[in-house]
Order: sequence, then C-alpha cells, then structure tokens
Amino acid sequence: MTTVSIGAWRFTLRGAELADLEYDGEPVLRAIRFVTRDHDWRTADDIVLTQTLSSGPGSSGRLRIEASARYDGTEVLRYTLEVTVDGPILRVDATGTTTTPFRRNRIGLVVLHPPTLAGVPFTARHPSGSATAAAFPTWIAPHQPAQDLSGLDWSTGRVALTLDLAGDVFETEDQRGWTDASFKTYSTPLSEPFPVALDAGSVVHQSLTLRATTDDRPGGTASPAPDLAFLDGPAPTAVVAPPPTLQLLAASAPAAARRADARPLGVPVLVEPVLGDPNVGAVLASARRDAGGGPLDVRFVTDDPDRLRAAIDDVLAGGPVVRIGAFDPTLHVTTPALQQALLDTAAAAGDLEVVAGTRAHFTELNRTVDLFRDWDGPLTFSVTPQMHDRSPEQVTESIRMQRWVVMSASRLAAGRALHVGPVTLRPRFNAVATSARPVVTDATVEAGYGPQFVADATDPAQHSAAAAAWFRASVRALTVPGVASITLAEAWGPRGGPLPG
Repeated sequence: MTTVSIGAWRFTLRGAELADLEYDGEPVLRAIRFVTRDHDWRTADDIVLTQTLSSGPGSSGRLRIEASARYDGTEVLRYTLEVTVDGPILRVDATGTTTTPFRRNRIGLVVLHPPTLAGVPFTARHPSGSATAAAFPTWIAPHQPAQDLSGLDWSTGRVALTLDLAGDVFETEDQRGWTDASFKTYSTPLSEPFPVALDAGSVVHQSLTLRATTDDRPGGTASPAPDLAFLDGPAPTAVVAPPPTLQLLAASAPAAARRADARPLGVPVLVEPVLGDPNVGAVLASARRDAGGGPLDVRFVTDDPDRLRAAIDDVLAGGPVVRIGAFDPTLHVTTPALQQALLDTAAAAGDLEVVAGTRAHFTELNRTVDLFRDWDGPLTFSVTPQMHDRSPEQVTESIRMQRWVVMSASRLAAGRALHVGPVTLRPRFNAVATSARPVVTDATVEAGYGPQFVADATDPAQHSAAAAAWFRASVRALTVPGVASITLAEAWGPRGGPLPG
C-alpha cells in the first residue's frame, strides 16, 4: 500500500484501488475502483501492471494505473485509470478493453461511500437534468436509495462534495446488507438485461469528477452525525438472555478428510440437503456423524411442498432434530407454499421448531420480508463478508456491519426469534449466479458435496489465528436480544473452524 498526497487530497493505493480518500483532512470516500463482474457476479482479481505518479504545478498531479482483470489466472480485460488532481477537483478517467470474449454483468467505475453517512441527506442528479432530494438510509435499505444517476451532491463534516458521473447511467445501493462497510454508487443499472456477451476488443470508457469545498464556519456544511454507538461494544441492552446457541455447519469436504479420532461436537449441526439430488441420504448421514448423537438443524432446499413433507417425516425418524427449515433453490427464500408445509409438519409433530427466511444474505430477507407477513415463527439469514471484495480490510470491517445487519433484521422480525447463519468467511453457494447449478449424480459424499464444488468457497486463511479471532468477534457482534442461535463454519475440513471459546 502507498499513501498519495496531492494538495489537499490524500488517499491510499491498494493495488488499483484508491482507498480512504480525504480532502483537507476530512474523510470523504471509502474507495474508487474499477470493477469487472462476470455472468455469475464473480469479481475479477486485479493485478497492477504499471503505476506512475507525477506532480504538477501547485496542488496538481497525475496518477496512471494500468491493470489486468483475471478469473482463475486468465485475463479477460485490461484497463487504465488516469487520475488527475487539480486543486479541489479529482478526476478519474477509466478505459477498459476486453482481451478475450467474455460475458459480463457489470464493468466500470464504482464509488464507495462510508457507512457513517447513514441518515445524511443528498441530492441525486439525473441525465434528464432533474434532481431528487433523498438521504443515505439509516437502517439497511432493501432497494437502491438512488437510481438513474448522473451525479450526487452531499456533505460530510466540513466538506461539501459534488460527484459527476459519465459513460453510463449509475445508481446507488446499500451494501451493508451484505456486511460491506459502504454505500456503493456503480454503473450499469440492475434494470438492464444481463449477462451481456462481449467480443475481444470491446471498450468501456467511463469517468467521474469529484469536487470538494471546505467550509470552516461553525457547523460548516456538516449534517447531524448519526448515533452509531450500537455498532461497537456490548449489545444494545445490558443483558442478552438466554445467550444464543452456537452451532456448526455440517462438513462438505471429501469423506477421507474426516479424522478417525474426531470427537462428538456437542453442539447442533446445521445441514442443507438438496431434495432431488441422489446424495440426500448420504448428506444427512454425514451430518449425523458430525453431530455425534446430537441434534440436527435441517434446512432442506426444494420447491416442492409435498416432497418436503415426506423428507421431514424421514429425517425425524432418523434421529434427534432441533429445527427444520426449507428454501426454494432458485429464490433462496421460504416461499408461502413451503411455509405452509413447515407449519403442517410442526402441527403434526407437536413441539418441532420450524424456521423460515433465506439461506442467502440479509439482503434477500430484507427484499422479501412481505412474504413472511403471515409467518409467526423464527426467521433466518446467513452471513458472509466476501460477496463483493476479498480484501483483508473488507473482512475486518464486516464485523461492525454484522451488528448493523442483525439490528436491522431484529426490526424486521418484530419480536420473532432470529437464527443467524451459517456465518462463513466465503460464500458457500452463489446466490446470484446466472449459470445453472451443476447436476449431482453421485449418491455418496465420498468426494464431498455442496460447498466443496463451489468456486472460491474456501478461504486460504480459514484455519489462521486471524480467522479464529474473526469468528469470535462475529459471535459478539451478532449476540443481541432475539438471536436464538448462531451457526458458524463447517465442523471440519478446509472450511471448518473451532467454536469460539
């Protein structure tokens, strides 16, 4: 990392990203970056090829970055960022050229705003020349708080900012729903069709201009700062009782990786069988071995209520079960038809707990909460910090956002209990893929299953001391009133991790 200071501007170079931008000592942006996302919304790995910084007269200067965007080591695009600073104006010109035929969902500039702007008003400017008054949302917004953008105007501390955008139509979304510490202004609206097939040699050109004005009068340009005390320290009440039950996710690694002398875990084990796959019985049997006689928390993946009812009968006959849930394989939420099947089963079984919600991020629960207006039982969602960014900074900063997420979820739950998890370092499945899910033909789990075959599901740092500390911090952040359980990493294997002490 390199710190760059030009006049009143200061920022950190993290690879090809301009991070932690300040003007006149005031933090103004989290980052400016150029992002390539493929047909399954995977973010390319960027490798900086050249980087040249030159000073101009007075408070001016120029930075040129050339980088390569790659998937699994294969380049798909090269891009150049020309960063020009002239007094209070910072301009970024970006040009990207595909180097191979490529299906993209998005290519272009991204601006990350700090989450501390929550509640701060802004003006959204549109290509038509009109403008709309709005605010960065305090509680996590399910949908874009600003669309059809050619620019934004807002203030932070002593600095008023004007952002002009060119080369595409932009919009802003609330990335806190994925535990990213940012609001994101990005190009290519989600209303546009995707993926788009590009030939080699296709060119994308975009630019942004950021103008800053300092006001040192008492109060300056500042908007009232939001009260964010709930993000740090203990839960918002003095006592969280009872504390949430800690669980682990069933291991999905090849069977040969299981240690012969492994002890029973002594905690419930969450397992996610996909009904219709030939390995359902093997998946459940493997989870039973992980639990060592303890109960399973079974979350079926299916769109068939009748098949779900039959599968629940079978699993209840096979051993102790603490909880049952179900999610549609495409929508990743508990549809009303699945909710009814769960309620029917709970009524027949007597004291069986059933859970509904999403197996994906809080974003999906936030966007579909109307589906659960007649559901009185517990709700669930999972947590993973690396949906958009795999940097260490992203993983670390996600801890504070987990508290924001669980507090937002508690508001949606309106008194209903929350079962949070699995909490994993990397996504255990791709909730937004446009590619079809691979067909499973193996009736065993000898080669593994599920996350074992998901690209980028395994974090190289999974078994590090830093990862163990991260999981402990996650438990603290997610422990708030109403959270009944927290499910962490897999029981063993490359995606496993010990329970926090």
